[in-house]
Amino acid sequence: MKYKIRLLEIKNRPECMAEFDKIGATAAGQKIMAEKLFPLAVKVKELKAPAANILKQEMLARGGDVVTSRNTLIDRSKKTDVIIQGSLKSFESLIIKLKMQPFGLKELSAELEAFLGGYKKNRRDKKYSIGGKKFNTGSIPLIMGILNITPDSFFDGGRYDSYESAVERAGKMIDKGADIIDIGGQSSRPGSKPVDSGEELKRTIPLIKYIHDNYNVLISIDTYRSKVAERAVSVGAHIINDISALTMDEGMAQVASKSGAAVVLMHMKGSPEDMQDDPQYGDVVDEVYEYLDRRASYAVKSGISTDKIIIDPGIGFGKTLEHNLAILNKIREFGSMGFPILIGASRKSFIGKILDLPVEERLEGSLGASVWAAINGASILRVHDVAATARALKIAHSIMAGY
Repeated sequence: MKYKIRLLEIKNRPECMAEFDKIGATAAGQKIMAEKLFPLAVKVKELKAPAANILKQEMLARGGDVVTSRNTLIDRSKKTDVIIQGSLKSFESLIIKLKMQPFGLKELSAELEAFLGGYKKNRRDKKYSIGGKKFNTGSIPLIMGILNITPDSFFDGGRYDSYESAVERAGKMIDKGADIIDIGGQSSRPGSKPVDSGEELKRTIPLIKYIHDNYNVLISIDTYRSKVAERAVSVGAHIINDISALTMDEGMAQVASKSGAAVVLMHMKGSPEDMQDDPQYGDVVDEVYEYLDRRASYAVKSGISTDKIIIDPGIGFGKTLEHNLAILNKIREFGSMGFPILIGASRKSFIGKILDLPVEERLEGSLGASVWAAINGASILRVHDVAATARALKIAHSIMAGY
């Protein structure tokens, strides 16, 4: 793709002004534009100045507007980011007109058309099929219960590191409402060290086989190793949950493609060993969005079907408190890619920092984050506390539905 396009979920005037300031709009222009209300705002990066000016005139003619940088008026050789605002109908009319325009606008037309296709699909269709099971997450997200067969995970490390205790834990989570059991054989907490693949296989495969043979539930393998993923799928796993988004093992994309398993592409800055060593972003939502968009494109080019892709912005993986909150605040923006969104905020350190509580006392904070994510477009919630999450979601759904 030539252009970088993403939805902007602007909720209030301060957010509006902040986004216009990033574009480089004049202070006067920001104030004028902030007074206008449009149902849809889309950010496009690095347009040529003549293209940005044509875009503005065309959108004004359709009852919308375009926010551009002050530099487009001063230096026509510079590129600029723009924010296109209008109704869905005005965007569709704009796309038709741009097909006949120069300065790269013909290409932008095709990319905007594809983008709006994903946006509309996400708005109307929350129906997914994973492992032969059909779900509609437009009302209540799927609950993914966390089952770490490790001695050092940040919350449940050492609790279920025997086969017997893991089997018992899986059964309880399924009974309490888990739609998916996510099984991990090595910790990815900040500062954790990897184990060898043999140990990871030893910890996970017998449990996956047992759950597959005894329960009618989806199974996810939490791994970035293709060898582990391939074996896991062969004994019953339906989802490959890869914290590296197919980057840490070059064979993972092929395994996912050939097996037909769904794949979770997660954003992580660095590795588990160093990801929390002063993570820095210019615009965290922008950068995480672009990363996931690139990885999804790579997955499709590698033969993974679009209906098998799930995206995860990676709460807590190379992010500060402020980064995590910014991402959670903009969950709906990620949905414009057209893929289900997985959010894993359960008991993480940002909750502890807000509430000043240790990991054992972060249940209420986790439930708050889960309900927020559900209301704002998450399709899957990865949690430690299945029963409590299911109850909280049921209340939230009842309120939203009015019955």
